Amino acid sequence: MSAVKTVGLIINSYKKQIIQIGQQLIELLKQQQVEVVAIGEEAEAMQLPPSSEEAFCQAAQIVLVIGGDGTMLRAARTVYGREIPLLGINQGYLGFLTEVEVEHLKEALQQLLKGEYGIERRMMLSGKVYRDNQCIADVNALNDLVVTKGALSRIIKMELYLGDQLVDRYHGDGLIFSTPTGSTGYSLSAGGPIVYPAMDLCIVTPICPHSLIARPIIFSPEHGLTVRMDSNNAPAMLTVDGQNGVELKKGDRIEIGMAEHDTCLLVLENRNFFAVLREKLRGVQDDTGR
Repeated sequence: MSAVKTVGLIINSYKKQIIQIGQQLIELLKQQQVEVVAIGEEAEAMQLPPSSEEAFCQAAQIVLVIGGDGTMLRAARTVYGREIPLLGINQGYLGFLTEVEVEHLKEALQQLLKGEYGIERRMMLSGKVYRDNQCIADVNALNDLVVTKGALSRIIKMELYLGDQLVDRYHGDGLIFSTPTGSTGYSLSAGGPIVYPAMDLCIVTPICPHSLIARPIIFSPEHGLTVRMDSNNAPAMLTVDGQNGVELKKGDRIEIGMAEHDTCLLVLENRNFFAVLREKLRGVQDDTGR
């Protein structure tokens, strides 16, 4: 691995404790002659010169992300298409995407600067919303794209197609289109399966379907999926990783498939997916990493 000269920082700047951890991390990196860059208000919160998103992505060789999985999801979209690896430092709740707990930060930093890490690629989903045959939104998600009802408690109606084949007509609260990375998130809560994150596939999980037979289905992401909103629908939304949203109207069409680029995650040697599952979902501490 080449020596790291410039590190990007993305943080949850709404939490004072995380800002303080960011400032401590900056000092540790400066002691190793490593330059640190950050974007806008986050930079100002850590008393760094603010960079634009473009300048940040051009400068950073790796990005350290301090927060929870939500901050990691935002970071993945920030560096999308740049092949910049991310290392998550957990200060959130579950932390499936974050690699390092904050109490092990110094040791992890030493490994990082020595080049003692691997890179794991995670597929992303692409979503395009068409209205009157015009693309009005083009988004990418690391966890999931969700078609969901609006503020009113009314079911929405939609049709799901694989290519030109009708998969099913759904009546309910919506559909979750999840990556393997997102399979431990919203999709899991709605009854979807847990999928090993290195795989490339799309899980479609109905949300509160008004049906006894609607069940999650797994698709190959190379074959595009299309959702057609019923012309009599109440207002609905397409949400991106639970953070951004696109308002959907009657007759809209949403095309979902594999994104052109992956997310690159930095992986240290002391954790694996199944150890994280045991710890996070059952509350079991596992020091073996096996």
